[in-house]
Amino acid sequence: MMKPTLRHLSAAIAATIALAQPQIALAQQCVDQDDVADATVYAMPLLASAFTGKCSDKLAADGFMMTSGDAFVARYAELQDQKWAGAYRLLLSFAAEGKGGGPMAEMMANLPEESVRPFVDAIIEQKVADEIKVKDCAKIERGIEMLAPLPPENMGGLLAFIMDMSGVDKPSLCAYEPK
Repeated sequence: MMKPTLRHLSAAIAATIALAQPQIALAQQCVDQDDVADATVYAMPLLASAFTGKCSDKLAADGFMMTSGDAFVARYAELQDQKWAGAYRLLLSFAAEGKGGGPMAEMMANLPEESVRPFVDAIIEQKVADEIKVKDCAKIERGIEMLAPLPPENMGGLLAFIMDMSGVDKPSLCAYEPK
């Protein structure tokens, strides 16, 4: 039942990834799991906004998102500024592989990070909203409710862990390095 939520989280990260990459990708052929975790935390308020926008007519007034959604999202939103650097590195590490390749990476690298951020946010939210099927709204809400007790950092780390353990290769994750 959690698959739709994880799939949509992955779709959001993939949408984020579809934007940029210069110096980091040239230096390594994999993405750091910490950057995947940061991108997950960064994107969660955008994912929630896409979800509630798409599913607002399907959400019960006494359901999780209507009663606790704001508090859930607020925990992630307060970390967005802190997690942006990792999310941005993830973006940069994929731009060369996306449509436009090197020129896109070069363009992104030459823009101030903060000027790219609103553009990235809009793309993530739109791409995720496009992927959500209204028939899955209740299932997705159930998955969000099950994940809600996790601290945001654990949610990001959990997604990176699941991707690593399941052998996801797009993106190719760097090997886990215990700290």
